[in-house]
Amino acid sequence: MASIDASISLCSFDTKYLMRKLATLTKMTAKGLSTWTFAQCDSVYVAFGGTTNRCRVFTSHAQLQDCMLNYASYGYKVERHTTKRRWDGATPKPIKRVPPSMQQELALLETMTQETAPRPAEDTLVALY
Repeated sequence: MASIDASISLCSFDTKYLMRKLATLTKMTAKGLSTWTFAQCDSVYVAFGGTTNRCRVFTSHAQLQDCMLNYASYGYKVERHTTKRRWDGATPKPIKRVPPSMQQELALLETMTQETAPRPAEDTLVALY
């Protein structure tokens, strides 16, 4: 237990620039949402969180990865954090949702404009104001 306390004291939790978040794992459990944050703090690797706010300390990156893989095998969703943002492709446009009360009005308006909208005769000059 003393070695864990010594490892934690080496980590500067009060300085946000020395702690680098590596990944966040989440899972809905019977007790609620369990969220684990894996981070590197100086030369110490830590994982903190869960439903009861626990802390695990690792001495190597391999130990941290093994723990992450173990949690993922239990159904935790893994979100890795990187320094550079990678895009898989074009960002899709958001879909505008029309409330059900307005859907009928919108459908009626669309049919009216397609069928009864004034159209100029063929070969007619139209002036725009």
